[in-house]
Amino acid sequence: MKVCLVVRVVSRDDETISAYAREVELPFLPTVGMEFKQGLSTWLWETENGELNPTVKRVVYNFDEETVYCLFEITEYLKSSFWTEISSEILNHNHELRQFGF
Repeated sequence: MKVCLVVRVVSRDDETISAYAREVELPFLPTVGMEFKQGLSTWLWETENGELNPTVKRVVYNFDEETVYCLFEITEYLKSSFWTEISSEILNHNHELRQFGF
């Protein structure tokens, strides 16, 4: 199943200040509250201050794209090479974030 993991970095005022995405193939349907980990040697959720442990906040299925979108929200920038940062120039018009109404 095609799944797009979307990470929204939010400010204290709940504004989007950065975002990341990564498309993966999964053998299952992700659900709200689920955690994602990546092995022991690399940190999926690495930040300047350590590792985060976010859970899936929302799940959306886009029929046209046949893709599941999973939203995570965090308050720190990620350092992990797993993620592709969404350019700040298109942050407010980004396709992945629009799946969740942002």
